[in-house]
Amino acid sequence: MSDQHFYMIFFAVFIVINLILAVWGWLKMRKGKSGDDVEYFLGGKVTPIVVLAFSYCATSVSAGSFIGDPGFISTVGWPYYWFTVFTVPGLVIPGLFVIRRLRLQSSRYGSLSLTDYLCSRYNSSSMKIYISVVMVICYLFMLVSQYKGAALLLQSYTGIDFSTGLLVMMVAVVFFVNVGGFRSVAWTDFFQGAFMTILAAALVTVALMKIGGFTGLESSLQDVAPNYLRTYDKGPDAIFPWYSIPCIALFGFFIMFSQPYIASRYLAVPNISRKKIGQFLLITLVLGAMFNAMIFLGLIGHVLFPKANPDYLTVTMTREFFTPVLSGIMMIGFFSAMLSTASGLLLVIGQSIGSDLYAHLSKKATPRKTVWVTQASIIASALFVLYFNMVKPPALLQVFIFLSLSGVGSMLAVPLFAGVSWRYARKEGAWCALIAGPVSYLLMDYVFHISWTVSMGLCVVPPAILMVVVSMVLNKVKGIDHKLVELHGLEAPEKREIRHEFAK
Repeated sequence: MSDQHFYMIFFAVFIVINLILAVWGWLKMRKGKSGDDVEYFLGGKVTPIVVLAFSYCATSVSAGSFIGDPGFISTVGWPYYWFTVFTVPGLVIPGLFVIRRLRLQSSRYGSLSLTDYLCSRYNSSSMKIYISVVMVICYLFMLVSQYKGAALLLQSYTGIDFSTGLLVMMVAVVFFVNVGGFRSVAWTDFFQGAFMTILAAALVTVALMKIGGFTGLESSLQDVAPNYLRTYDKGPDAIFPWYSIPCIALFGFFIMFSQPYIASRYLAVPNISRKKIGQFLLITLVLGAMFNAMIFLGLIGHVLFPKANPDYLTVTMTREFFTPVLSGIMMIGFFSAMLSTASGLLLVIGQSIGSDLYAHLSKKATPRKTVWVTQASIIASALFVLYFNMVKPPALLQVFIFLSLSGVGSMLAVPLFAGVSWRYARKEGAWCALIAGPVSYLLMDYVFHISWTVSMGLCVVPPAILMVVVSMVLNKVKGIDHKLVELHGLEAPEKREIRHEFAK
């Protein structure tokens, strides 16, 4: 049996298991008692903490940590490592201050999404339309890049042509997202996260042994690419200037943390006790560190396989280091990284159209109709992605992903953090931040041509300034908006009631 046949069998088994989990999620959803919309969008808020943590981490790391990041660092050296330094802490540390309060507030408002939460927190129904439209546009193009990468990877392993592979994966993911909703997405992420963990642990360990550990890696880079050992770039055309480091930190702690396709896990947490949230974040920290260790493969691969395509460097290493059977298991890890993010994106796009737009604009909307519209939107989004990949697929996958993330994150980060932590945040300030974020990013990147490593994080600074200044000025001139102050905080009896509910 050829290697390609092995890979086809492994891929088929992987898809079948995901489909079985989808059907199981659908059966559990039918038995749920939280209502069609809560069951579909948040899994009835009963998904176990461990499963949510795996889903959170698997969805956030994407194919970037497994393919894109190692490929990128293999071309620029250690400066790219700053993304790894800040990404995992950026997913964990803000959660210590945000998740519990966000979960309490969203329960009080009855929010099903981050967009829904912000609309309720700032008492602005029109905010929901604006956020949903911008989010759908940005995430659709991010989804295009995810599926292009997955189809090319399948082609390289199995020989299945690009179009067929794209169609197969599209149908499979649409099925398990549409059938089981959030519960299916979370449990398939958990299953996929297990393969991602195996891949990361095995491949990084073997690669480090091949190169002689970190000491061998450093000495090898000193011989073949001494410029890779720098910590930042110098010169007018530097991609990673020294001042990009704090900007990358802003990206990790604010832009990434505020992504709606990730943040849905915050709203689905079944228990708001500090112990449970601590468990959630601890699992995320451990898994995230393991997944992001894949970035070392880029530098190791640059030494061991200098002529390999950077975009497929980690794939090349699995084939060279392992037998076909073990390499097939590694292949599942790559697909898991891609499809976990793709399923999360599809669900949040469908939810933006169904729950945040249709349910908001239609007087005839019911929870069941909202779910139907969401499912139809997921199918329509998948068809758009399929068409776009057939006609004009993106050339630079990792940069394309960063563009989408920065567009959404720069819009939502400041209103989210201010809404959770500052009772005197004003609706007008939130609107200024929502608009200023994407505009600032576009101006920095396309008008002033600031390095993308700077603009992707710096774009949260103008909206933060506007939020604070506008809110403080209006509070001084017009007086405090007591309605928003009331929406921010929970009265003591309500706090006790909600704690009691989640402690059961």
